[in-house]
Amino acid sequence: MTHTDVDWLCAAPPRRSYQGAGPCGGDCIPHRVRELAIAYGLGARAHHGERHWEDICDQLAVGWERLCGREPVPWAQVESDVEGAWRLVQTG
Repeated sequence: MTHTDVDWLCAAPPRRSYQGAGPCGGDCIPHRVRELAIAYGLGARAHHGERHWEDICDQLAVGWERLCGREPVPWAQVESDVEGAWRLVQTG
């Protein structure tokens, strides 16, 4: 990838809706949102410890909506990132 490709990617205006059609089929989310989802999953594991994913998934979905605030990204688009981070941390 050349520096002009990177400049083009960085210069793209932020998208408010993450469900529209685009170069990655409408499933694109900004890198910073993906990082937030991963941090959220890691924090959830630290907070909830030994609980099972299935037991807290709905609670985390509600928390995600509050966390996103002005720039909402649907839970369905970040759930796998949050769960992946959750499962990355070993407990016990």
